[in-house]
Amino acid sequence: MKTKIEKENDARMTRLKGLNHLYIEELVGYLRNQPQKDYLALEETIADVIDNAADAQTHGRSARQYFGADAQAAAKAIAETIPAASLSEKLVFFIPLFSMLMSYTIYPAILQPTIQFDWGSLVGSWMFIIMAFLPWIVSFDQHRIILFLLLFLSLPLASVGYALVTHQPPSHLAILLSTWPVAAALLVLMPLLFLLMAWLMRPLRIVPLSWCVLSSAASIFGFLLHYCPVFREPILYWGINSILIIAVLALFIWQLNRTPLYRQQISQLQPPQ
Repeated sequence: MKTKIEKENDARMTRLKGLNHLYIEELVGYLRNQPQKDYLALEETIADVIDNAADAQTHGRSARQYFGADAQAAAKAIAETIPAASLSEKLVFFIPLFSMLMSYTIYPAILQPTIQFDWGSLVGSWMFIIMAFLPWIVSFDQHRIILFLLLFLSLPLASVGYALVTHQPPSHLAILLSTWPVAAALLVLMPLLFLLMAWLMRPLRIVPLSWCVLSSAASIFGFLLHYCPVFREPILYWGINSILIIAVLALFIWQLNRTPLYRQQISQLQPPQ
């Protein structure tokens, strides 16, 4: 869902013709791929970029001549002048992704009578950590890209180390944990984590609070599953799990689609940090 200011900038871009339009479209694409930057300042900068390109076009200069041959390099230089987004604005981008990954990696392991940490759990946790870092990786920062590559290689390297030490393939890894204390702690901590995010996102609490409600419902189901055997019946168990899965996916899609609007609202209410 594009905001009003994005639509205005897209309309402004129609003044550019031919290669100028293609160049500025590429440059704007790089700029908008900057979740760490203040949203309003970013779109205002984009408006200035388009106006400058249109003015140069009027005077017979191409956008490539005005900004430089490399659109990505020009975008990087321009992005350095844009203030950073506030913590609340960054969380708006991060929470839906974090919440969906947590729902599909952590909750399935604890919404059952016993917990088993095995190779599948390890791979799931590794994927969760990798995906959780993506909002910070999507930028021109080479140091962050190197960090991402190190995280990406951490599981293969750990697997090789495990095989060398134990002389067993990693797929044989299976450790039974103390079931209920671990699960109970996680079931309580996850809704509290979203409450903390809601406190950090005072201008727009609806994003973490909606996930808090959903995670609280899943946590209540976890306690009922442990203390009330009737909830372990296959029909009831899988029925509730199906509802939770659909709710997580629906909330994720709805919030992800509205992320630009949320960022604009927070950017208007809260100065960049």
